[in-house]
Amino acid sequence: MVKDATEIDLLARACAITGTAFDEVAPRIAAGMTERELAVLIERAMVDAGAEKPAFDTIVASGPNGAIPHHTPAGRTFAPGDMITIDCGARYGGYHADMTRTVVLGPAAGWQRDLYALAAAAQRAGIGAARPGAAVAEVDAAARDVITEAGHGEHFSHGLGHGVGLEIHEAPMLGRGRPGRLADRVPITVEPGIYLPGRGGVRIEDTLVVRSGAAAARDLLTTTTTVTPRELLVL
Repeated sequence: MVKDATEIDLLARACAITGTAFDEVAPRIAAGMTERELAVLIERAMVDAGAEKPAFDTIVASGPNGAIPHHTPAGRTFAPGDMITIDCGARYGGYHADMTRTVVLGPAAGWQRDLYALAAAAQRAGIGAARPGAAVAEVDAAARDVITEAGHGEHFSHGLGHGVGLEIHEAPMLGRGRPGRLADRVPITVEPGIYLPGRGGVRIEDTLVVRSGAAAARDLLTTTTTVTPRELLVL
């Protein structure tokens, strides 16, 4: 689970490529584009930016499909008012990035803004709890409690995150009832999601490195200029 400096540098490069590709493609998202077309654009942009290949099959889930956490992108076309969840990552030097952003093809409805703000608050709580020595179940609970207290506990159906490295899913697994504690230099994802059947969903995910004596935000590896976890991008 613990990575050395060389491994963290490779992971950081994979994350930077992912963010660059997303920033390039996001302004091109428009009504009439299909989920599959957007997935292909992002994967091509990652390779063009230096990725060996995508770290995993890109997820694009639009409109009601956003309520399916691991939706396979298909032929659904985007329409005004759609919330679109994009889960992507580049592989570089054998190391895997993992990032999710949710955007809205405007105009954005009030419930979409509220749902996004709730997911963002939950992610901040989870990142804040991700310190060396923290029990992984407690890190999950820090984010999950924010969602539960807002009345959406049943709509957060998966664990908060997982380790990343030479595999896209590694130990530790952050979730309810999961054993273990975090340590220094452990890269993890923090990815709370809220999924409303028939309406859509939001997931915000970043890869970060748990560090001793440092603010978690300093070790955030996935960054995008087009959209940040703190604000909903309306296209």
